This record gives sequence, C-alpha cells and structure tokens, in this order.
Amino acid sequence: MDPLPENAIYNERFVKVICVGAGASGLCLAYKLKRSFRNYSLTLYDKNPAVSGTWYENRYPGCACDVPSHNYTYSFEPKADFTSVYAGSREIRGYFEEFVTKYGLGEHLRLSHVVTATRWDDAAGRWAVEARNLLTGAVIEDWCHILVHATGYLNKPAWPSVPGLETYGGAKLHSADYDEGVSLEGKDVLLIGGGSSAVQILPAIQPVANRVKIFIRSPSWMLPDISTEGGAYTPLEIEHFVNDPHAVQELRQNNERTMNSIFTMYQKGTILQEQCRDLLTSETKKILGDEVMTKNLIPTFAVGCKRVIPSGFRFLKTLKKDNVDVVYSAVSSFTETGCTSEDGASHAGDVIICATGFDTSYVPRYPVLVESTDGKQRNLQDEWAASIEGYMGVGIPEYPNTFTLLGPWTPVSNGPTLVAIEAQADYVCAFIDRWQTEPTLHSVRPKRAACDDFKAYVAQAMENLVWTDGCRNSHNNHRTGPGARTPTTWPGSTLHYLEAMREVRWDDWEFSYKGNRFAWLGDGISRAEWEPTADLAYYIRERDDGPHGSRRARARDRKGQVPAAESVAPAAQAGDAQLDG
Repeated sequence: MDPLPENAIYNERFVKVICVGAGASGLCLAYKLKRSFRNYSLTLYDKNPAVSGTWYENRYPGCACDVPSHNYTYSFEPKADFTSVYAGSREIRGYFEEFVTKYGLGEHLRLSHVVTATRWDDAAGRWAVEARNLLTGAVIEDWCHILVHATGYLNKPAWPSVPGLETYGGAKLHSADYDEGVSLEGKDVLLIGGGSSAVQILPAIQPVANRVKIFIRSPSWMLPDISTEGGAYTPLEIEHFVNDPHAVQELRQNNERTMNSIFTMYQKGTILQEQCRDLLTSETKKILGDEVMTKNLIPTFAVGCKRVIPSGFRFLKTLKKDNVDVVYSAVSSFTETGCTSEDGASHAGDVIICATGFDTSYVPRYPVLVESTDGKQRNLQDEWAASIEGYMGVGIPEYPNTFTLLGPWTPVSNGPTLVAIEAQADYVCAFIDRWQTEPTLHSVRPKRAACDDFKAYVAQAMENLVWTDGCRNSHNNHRTGPGARTPTTWPGSTLHYLEAMREVRWDDWEFSYKGNRFAWLGDGISRAEWEPTADLAYYIRERDDGPHGSRRARARDRKGQVPAAESVAPAAQAGDAQLDG
C-alpha cells in the first residue's frame, strides 16, 4: 500500500491551546499561531468584556503610555495615525481592537470569562480548565494540551493595605479600575500615590477639582514631558505619516535605537548613570525652586531603580499650583471623611483616588494544580506566594505543558517591551510546534536545576544593577531590605534578552514520551514529497545563502548595519541625546 500523508515525517497532530488573557501577549500568541500553524484549536479567556488587558482597565484621567506611541506597537504592525507623541489608553485599546479585526482573531476570544481553576491530568496528558461566564454565571469545563498564562502583571489593583477603607463615606476610586462616571468638578480630592499613574492623574484633574491633596510616600525620577512639550501631532503631520510609510518606519527605528542605546543607565556607577542623575537633579531643582520640595521630591536612589517617569516635569509644575497641597507621607488609615497620614494628621475629601499601582506578586489569581512525584498536590499560588520561581519569563519549573508570557524576569523596565513579548510568543510556539510534530511527546517542563541556576545568576547580576539600589519598585514587590525578593525584571537590555531567547535551550527542559521518541520520523517520506508545488531539488543553489553556523555570524546577519554617523554606542552621548530631546 502506498504511504499516506499523515505518515510523513513531522506530521502535525491536533493540538488544543488555551491562553488566559487577551491583552498584548495573548493577542500576539493568537496571531503567531494563526500565521504559522494548522490543525490546532485556540481559546483566549479574558475576564474583561474587551481586549487589550491593562489598557482596557486603566482609563483614569490623563492615562497614557510612557513609550512613544509609534513604538508601542508590534514590530511588524505599525500604526501611522497616532494623534500624539504618547498615546492615550483609548487609542491604544483601539490599536489592539483593530489588530483583532484585521487578522480575524475574534473567533478565538471568550470575553467576560474568568478562569477559576486549572489542573494537570498527567494520565491524559492535558490540562483541565474551569472558567465562569461573568454575564450568565455559567461554569465552563474546558481542557487543553498546552496552557499559556498571559495575564500580565499589571492587572490586579493594589489598594492601600491600611485599615478603614470600607468606612469612608465618599467615592473611592482606583487608577486601575476607574469609574469614569464620578465627576470631580468642584470636589476636594485626596490623591494617594506619587508614581506613574498619579503623575498623569494630577495634571488632568487639577484644573477641574476644587482642591487636590496628594500623598507622596517616596519620590521618583522625572523626565521632560514629551507629550506636552512636543505636543499632539497636527493633522498635517498625521497625514504625512499615513501617506509616507517610510517616514513612520524611520521614526520608529530612530526611537528604538535611542531606547536600546541607554541600558548602561541601569548599571550602577556608570558614566551615563551619573550624568543622568546630575542632569535630572539640576532640572528638577530649577522647576521646584523650593527647599522643602527639593528635599522630598529628588530621590536618593539611582535613576531607574523605580520606573523613570517621562511625564514628570508637568507633574512637578502642577504640584506648585494654588489648589494643590502636598503631603510627604503615606496614609496610615482611612476614616469616614477621608484619611489619616503617618504623622497623625487628619485629611478630609469628597473623593479618594488610590493611584497605588498593582499587585506585582505574580501569584496567579486562580489555582494552577499539579501532582508531584510523591503524589502530593502542588499549587503554583502557594509556591509563588512563598518564593517566585521561573525560567526566562516563559517557564515554570516542573510544571508541564504550561508557559507564561510576561512572566517573571521579562524585560519590562529596561527597553522596548512589545518586542520582548513577540520573542516569548515565538519561544512558546517552538514548543507547540515540537509537541504537534512529535506524536509520542507527552509533556515538557523546565528542569528544576536549570531554574535554580538561572535564578542564582539573576540574583548575582542584580547586584550591579539599579533595581537593587534600595528603592521600592514593582520588581521587588515594593519591599526592600533583608529577605527582599530578587528583582523580577530581566538582568540585561532588551537586545540582550532577544539574543538570549533566539535559540531554545532544549537541554534546560525535561521531555516525557509515551512510546518511541523517534515515531516522528514516520514511514520515510518527507513533507516535500507530499506538497504538490514543492521543489524536490530545493537544496541545489548557485551560492551558499544558508544560515551561518556560529552565533556570532547569525547575530551579525540579524542586526544589520547603519552608517557610522547614525550608530549609537551604549555610552554617555546616548543619554544626552535622550534627555536633551
């Protein structure tokens, strides 16, 4: 009998994938699968009624991205008609909604569905997934071969952990779950927090509120407000970008080169770190012109230890407005009429806005259950509550057939983020591809030893980086001192991460088979012999145009070249260009 197509080498068996989250990460994975895979099923569960993740949830006054708008896109999907240098949250939501429509990803979405439990069934080689329809209350029992957690780490509001919030009689708002129906006009507002969200909220509400009292526990380094000083794009500028794709590409590349050139700022004791610190200190003093404000609003830690805030100068100027009061203290409790600060003073207000960020513990919001080798049940919630473990942003030690996107040790503060998400999606797709084309492959999981070595490397590398310079930040879960968590951002630049993720280190992973591991060879027939249009002499060439055999040469092929005058070394002049611009 003649051979059958399904018996050829690398035949693709059916693979069922579930992804929790339909933000930038989940949508990127959906696109990658649709572009390259067949014979698969994908479901994206998301608790929100719309896509875009944190950009759906963050809709507070003044909410905008702190990355230049033309660069807060997938590397392969530019958007020409952004209306300002920094896009607002609504415009970013629109970008992701248009992406879903353009590539037909809506068929995979299950919105307003919250995942409530996941459990690995080793005998069946699949995950059981339970979800609840938030509109009807119906419980869905689902399953998959591959489970991807793309829930991000900026999605769970962190309310102040002090007593009395429930006793406050006025409107209580959080920057990550903002009720746009609450009017602030003529109101006395208590704004709690001095980080990225508060820096955007204060200038937006100050003109409409009667008074705003802001509570700042610790300062942040501020950059010039490009969005204000550079202004919104004019209709002529937008038309130019729409009609000239090369202009958009050039802008994106120049922005990216600048962002990728300043990583030495995040290394302790470098020339660029010291130059940035001196320059920002000088410029901040010029704006404040007040000894008390200068003492309380210029950080003592390194630039970059907490996220540097581009819109900061406008915020600093707003602090000096007549209807703004600044309290350099945390809140110790809430009362019926307002709050009490740590110095014991009482403060009254009609509305409280908590710009207190997110729960950045990485602990999943639903059980992730597996059975250990000794028969005991393990729950990732418990394990990560005790100590964060992971593998290069994508793996969970000893947890089979499951991956993270934007997981621990993703580069989220040291360069462009969306391209790192793309690299992670490609990485996960490599495993899905291997599972699909190896019929006896049962499960794959990161080895414990590899994850332990990786975490030890990160801890050592972090000693030379600014995220261990004594400030509270999202990477150390806002805790410092003995016992503080190893910072969970990548210990290098984004370009460093892209090179690290380019090739899968298969030996860091444990593979389990049910049957002969060479069954993927099939009956000796290649895929090309079953493709009617395939060239059966494809390997005959006039010259060697194949990939190079060394990592050095492959890196050279990828990175390309720019004229010497345009190239930017990771040195001090790169920072000058960034700050002066």
